[in-house]
Amino acid sequence: MTLKRLLAGVGLICTSLLTGCASQYSISQNELTDYLNKEMTYEVKQGNQFIGTLIKLNRVQVLLGETPDTMKVITASQVEITNPLLPLRATLNASFEAVPWYDNQSHSIYLRNLRLVDVSSTPQDIDKIVKDIGPQIMGFVSGFLETQPVYVLNQDDSHQAWAAKLVDKMEVKPGKLVFVFK
Repeated sequence: MTLKRLLAGVGLICTSLLTGCASQYSISQNELTDYLNKEMTYEVKQGNQFIGTLIKLNRVQVLLGETPDTMKVITASQVEITNPLLPLRATLNASFEAVPWYDNQSHSIYLRNLRLVDVSSTPQDIDKIVKDIGPQIMGFVSGFLETQPVYVLNQDDSHQAWAAKLVDKMEVKPGKLVFVFK
């Protein structure tokens, strides 16, 4: 065997190994949860100091892959309804399921086909009241989740900047989003 063939073989093996190692990049559901809790602020006020509503998104949790190709977003929102007869303060917990998709232009992950799965409140004795106003409140939250990115690849992070340039498709796997490269 000549030195030229040996070097060609070593080069082929190295290229194969590097290509195999760099064919995808993933983001964990914990990274998505941390990102959303840090970056996503949402507050809606309607009415005035005597009669009004305040909705503030407090916490978000992300679960990936419980259902195929689906991202579950669990939210806890503070709800305050001001009125002279029955002022109300509660925490509204909601679960949404959606299909995440990647936008190559903005290097962002968005949600589509957002569907409300479950709503509950704390304290539970006001569940009936919250269920009545829940659709309106959830309309605000779901509208927000469908129009804002749930994650943006960081162009200052060399791994994410590199991944953003090579993404061909994104797949939902249990516990993570996987970016498959071209």
